[in-house]
Amino acid sequence: MKRPSTLVIASYATIYIVWGSTYFFIRQAVLTIPPLWVMAARWLIGGGLLLGFAAARGALRPLPSRRAVLSSVVLGCLLILGGNGLITVAEQHLDSYLAALLASSTPILVAVIDPLLLGKRLTLARVMGVVFGFVGVALLLYNGHSLAGSLGPPVLIGLAGVISWSLATSLGHRFPVSGDNTVNSGIQMLFVGLVSLVAALLVGPAPAQVVAHASTFSLLGVIYLGVLGSLAFAAFTWLVQAEPAERVVSYALVNPIIALFLGLVLASETPTPYLGIGVPVILVGLGFMLYGERLLGWVRGRARARD
Repeated sequence: MKRPSTLVIASYATIYIVWGSTYFFIRQAVLTIPPLWVMAARWLIGGGLLLGFAAARGALRPLPSRRAVLSSVVLGCLLILGGNGLITVAEQHLDSYLAALLASSTPILVAVIDPLLLGKRLTLARVMGVVFGFVGVALLLYNGHSLAGSLGPPVLIGLAGVISWSLATSLGHRFPVSGDNTVNSGIQMLFVGLVSLVAALLVGPAPAQVVAHASTFSLLGVIYLGVLGSLAFAAFTWLVQAEPAERVVSYALVNPIIALFLGLVLASETPTPYLGIGVPVILVGLGFMLYGERLLGWVRGRARARD
């Protein structure tokens, strides 16, 4: 078997660690910096870096069409402004590991949205993934007293963000965007960064006040999100082209574990009563979503071989 190259290993390490720590650093950033300013700084940095990277390798020649730019902007509103933006707002009062675990349920929601909006067939593996996923999320959020009481405003805002991201994920391939993922994401990030900046300037506080009241760790968190977040996306884009898809999507199983460790161990966040049961159930659901078809095919093949 061919050994993976150093670049492959480094790319996997980047998407595992950086994406796994994203929600931890969002939480640290919004502790002393208003969410709109976090979003403005993060996405302006990220969009500028990705478009600069795209320009350096000639991906902006020719420039994307107006239709492609508009499509990227619409997707950016759903993915980044609605999806990540609402999660950022929620994390003012929501533990980072909970936000990360909610976000990890995106493939499960996509499996529900696809048949409803696109008429796709819901396979047995996906049905099992959806069932395990929803049960796991319910266990994760349950406060031990009542499910309704477990769904406070921060949780509902976070769930709305996950729904927005899932909707964009499901419908994304129907938008006529540029053929280059780095260009698409750069446009989305830059647009959302500009919108967030305008909103932050209108709503306040003023930039000088933000900087004066921001902690060093919050400022480092914003820089981490903007710079390393862009690097992680570049690594992901490269892996999609260089590695089998079933290995690349393994980040969806690894990231929640990293986020859980950072939130509970480093940030001393409070575990929910049924966290120890909910997390494994969610991971089983994700496993069915990502690898269920292959697993069921193997089981059927073994059964036929015995016959």
